[in-house]
Amino acid sequence: MKRRVIIDTDPGLDDALAILFALGSARFDVLGVTTVAGNIGIERTTRNAGGLLAVMGRSDIPVIRGSDIPLTRELQDIVAIIHGSDGLRGITLPEPLNLPLEDASGWIAKTLAAAEPGSVDILALGPLTNIARVITEHPEALKGIGQIIAMGGTLNEPGNSGPRSEFNFASDPEAVSVVIGCAAHLKVVLVPLDVTRKVRAQLDFVNGLPETAHGNLAREVLQAYMLDGRQSRALHDPCVMLMALEPGLFRLETIRLDVDLGIEPDAGSLLVDERGTPVAVAMGVDTEGALALLRSGFV
Repeated sequence: MKRRVIIDTDPGLDDALAILFALGSARFDVLGVTTVAGNIGIERTTRNAGGLLAVMGRSDIPVIRGSDIPLTRELQDIVAIIHGSDGLRGITLPEPLNLPLEDASGWIAKTLAAAEPGSVDILALGPLTNIARVITEHPEALKGIGQIIAMGGTLNEPGNSGPRSEFNFASDPEAVSVVIGCAAHLKVVLVPLDVTRKVRAQLDFVNGLPETAHGNLAREVLQAYMLDGRQSRALHDPCVMLMALEPGLFRLETIRLDVDLGIEPDAGSLLVDERGTPVAVAMGVDTEGALALLRSGFV
């Protein structure tokens, strides 16, 4: 049985790989792709999402434009060193097949309200603004959620935004607080840097991708994402898709967490706090198994 999912994203090279995997896998039923600003702005992330769907010929999957700013803070002004100013380091995508819809949080809420209870997973690859708005503005729709799997945060690894903060969570700390706060009555799984930094594609993995439309694009994405010519940077966002399909590849721990809502550079940091909300956090991964599963989405 396919997993019915909504992908919330800000593509992004590793987002692009995650989306291509989900679309290529026979195990997902992607209901829609909602976008959030991230570090390259809502217009570009929305256009990139539409282009990725166009590569796969998936005019049946809507793209829904979401939040262009965080809940209460200003959008971070970050130089796009890794992903480039277009999010994909110059990789050309086809024109989107459809115009995007508007109001991601409203669309998510409507989709969840119409779904069977617990039947839709939300796979969050970017800042959590859209998801937090669903939780706070449409609580009646939450019954449709099976689980929220979010890439973000770090516990023992150094941050990639501040010393202890990870970019997605630092982009909207208040949204993280809302999502973690709902873990008392919804299943929330966090996939932090502690795990994602252990999953990297070696050169033979990249070269072995098939000569298909999405295999070729995945190869191009990974080549742009290579760290030293031998292996890729950490495959952060694909880990969310792998967790959704095969949670047994990951070692999950239940940790009581709070969120640093202070000022930069560590705003959005995860805080271990006995008074916090218990949340499932991936703290280990079968790296070889994860890469084998990822490869299966491109054959």
